[in-house]
Amino acid sequence: MNAIIRRDSLGSLFDDIFSDYFTRSGVPVAARAGERPAAVLARMDVSDRGDNFAVTMDLPGVKKEDIQITVEGSRVAVRAETKSQSEARDGERVLHSERSATSYARSFELPAEVTEDKADASFENGVLRLVLPKRAAVAGRRLNVR
Repeated sequence: MNAIIRRDSLGSLFDDIFSDYFTRSGVPVAARAGERPAAVLARMDVSDRGDNFAVTMDLPGVKKEDIQITVEGSRVAVRAETKSQSEARDGERVLHSERSATSYARSFELPAEVTEDKADASFENGVLRLVLPKRAAVAGRRLNVR
C-alpha cells in the first residue's frame, strides 16, 4: 500500500518537529505562512545550589526596565519585550524603514517553593540572573488534645 502525503501536511510536519529547536535557539519559526510565534522562549539554565536556585536567562536586546518577574510559591514567570526602529533617509525621501518587536516569555515550576526575601535579580549584557532562596521547610507541630 502506497501512502500519499500532501505537500502542505509535510511542511506542517516539518514545522512541528523542528519548531522547538529553532524557537529555543532564538530563531522564530512561522507556525503558519507569514505568522510569528506570540512569544519566543528565552534560553534558560536553572541550577540547584542547595539553599537557593540560580536561574540564568538570555534576553538579547532587552532593557532591564522592560523585564517583569513574578514569583508565586514554586512558580516563576519572566516576561520581557524589546522594540526597535530604524530609518535611512536621503533628504526628505525615506530609503529604508524597519521596525521589529520581540516578546520573550518563560514560566516554569521549581522543585521547591522559594521566598521573595533575599531574592536577587540582576541584568547585564542581555543576560538575566536570578538567585531565588528556597523557602524554609515548616516543621510539623504537635497539637495537644483538650
